[in-house]
Amino acid sequence: MLSFIIKKYKVYLTIAAESIALSLCPRHGKLFNKLRLFFSVNIVRNAGATVNLSGVIDDDTDILIVNHQSMTDIFVLEEIIGNDVRFVGRTGIMDKWPISGIVDRVGHITVDQQDRRAIIKLLKDVRNCKDKKVIIFPEGTRSQSGKIEAFEGGTKLVVEKLKLKAQPVVIKNILSIYNESVKTAKSGVVEVEALPAITVAEGWYDKIQQDMKTIFEQK
Repeated sequence: MLSFIIKKYKVYLTIAAESIALSLCPRHGKLFNKLRLFFSVNIVRNAGATVNLSGVIDDDTDILIVNHQSMTDIFVLEEIIGNDVRFVGRTGIMDKWPISGIVDRVGHITVDQQDRRAIIKLLKDVRNCKDKKVIIFPEGTRSQSGKIEAFEGGTKLVVEKLKLKAQPVVIKNILSIYNESVKTAKSGVVEVEALPAITVAEGWYDKIQQDMKTIFEQK
């Protein structure tokens, strides 16, 4: 418990520091981008994690479909990919400071799941992320069950409507390293595996969900 409290304090302090630092320099300039990557790496390290990527994330991928278990997922992926990403997250989490400061300055996408027009806004926002990789969590929220939960329909609609090149990515074992739900923390390696880009055809969405579950459950 003490280890978790210390790491949580360090994680949130670093997130707050990033929020303040990004607010003090021009958006997406050289310094802004350096600070963003610097803080992402340090947030992951303060959670006790290093990152290992298996597979290749294609340069021309438009959208990454990723399972979601922890707030630190975002910073793990930024460490791997760099600044060329925009995340899709729901309101209620991403609009609370200090995370909100980073979200607003970077230009991440927020979705109000209670708004019937949310999918229209999402399509528009993703379309506007030209030359940026969009990262979307098809489960809709963080899973604390240690499993990949059922996918919601929004991701499928976005990929098909906007004709995006999509690639699945699986994050494994992050909750065994830093878990805010049960308040445990230890040092370890977060395994991230990039699967091949998908071909949109009949049943593609069900297939990638099954493929991601298979990879996730591998020891």
